Amino acid sequence: MTKIHTISDLTFLKPRTLYSWFKGGSPTGNGKFAVVDVRDSDFYGGHIKGCYHYPAGNFMYALPDLQEKLFTNQIDDVVFHCALSQVRGPSSTIRFINSLNDIKDPERQKYFSNLNVWVLRGGFTKWQEEYGEDSEVTEGYNKELWQGEY
Repeated sequence: MTKIHTISDLTFLKPRTLYSWFKGGSPTGNGKFAVVDVRDSDFYGGHIKGCYHYPAGNFMYALPDLQEKLFTNQIDDVVFHCALSQVRGPSSTIRFINSLNDIKDPERQKYFSNLNVWVLRGGFTKWQEEYGEDSEVTEGYNKELWQGEY
């Protein structure tokens, strides 16, 4: 596997594309996808339905658990994000991709070499603007918090 060092090496996914996956699955393999939210305390106020929450502050310690979940569930596409997907989301994505170089098991190496890894463009901030009030794809949404109506 190849090490990725910069954000410019990553592939970004538009919120509307991820939204379409909730309706028909991702376009890869068996259509299974996972969303990884790496926001810390700003996770409060809503999240993408069914996401895995691994705060960026201790993300390195969560890598084995995340790898196990993805492998066990045979996920085809994984999408990382934070609030804006400018720092924590992309950095965690790079850490995740680079951690795959340490996998020794041939079956897992094969699986992870075929995994598609994305970063959600605009992060949860953009997602909630478009889909925050859609309970089919967003959980725990607090409109007042995101739209400053307190």
